[in-house]
Amino acid sequence: MKDKAHTPQKRDRDKTSGAILSTATTLFLERGYAAVSLSLIAKEAGVTKSLLHHYFGDKRGLWKAVKDASVASYAKQQLALFSAQPDHPEEGIAASLSAYFSFLKQHPEVARMFALESFESEYKPSATEQELQKKGINFIHDLQKMNVLRNDIDADMIQALFSALTEHWFISRYRVAKLNNTKANDALDARYFEAVTKVFNAGIQIQ
Repeated sequence: MKDKAHTPQKRDRDKTSGAILSTATTLFLERGYAAVSLSLIAKEAGVTKSLLHHYFGDKRGLWKAVKDASVASYAKQQLALFSAQPDHPEEGIAASLSAYFSFLKQHPEVARMFALESFESEYKPSATEQELQKKGINFIHDLQKMNVLRNDIDADMIQALFSALTEHWFISRYRVAKLNNTKANDALDARYFEAVTKVFNAGIQIQ
């Protein structure tokens, strides 16, 4: 019996869904979620609108698929960090922060995608986002139980600070560079990461 995973039909489906995802990602990043219609995505991807519905359901389903695909590599790395049992638990937050910062440095368009989405009134998290949020908060709770992190700050607010301090940099770095008469480059990124790590760790760790 032939392996169905390698049939021509399966390859065609993967190719078509990949083309739709790629096109949708480009358009969403350029114009924002609200300004992009399914008709436009279908036209640019060279498929019918009914085929787009077949693969992704509605526009919100496609948007979630775009986000999941965009953060897949980061999610795998971060979830592995959450599951690890480090010899020095206090290093867990630093490693997690470094992983997210490095990912967004390589993919600043993802930070922009999140920023655009924050202005949408009908925001709904994707399955990957929900999993990262849940396991991230559990990870913080565990560190609080070990008296590594302060217990007087809610875990969900620590998680929010973690995201905001990292994502905002890759939205505002050019503005910060101009205001400080410098260049938005690797050196500036390194300076910010060093500063935010010190501030973040000093604020939430038990000294």
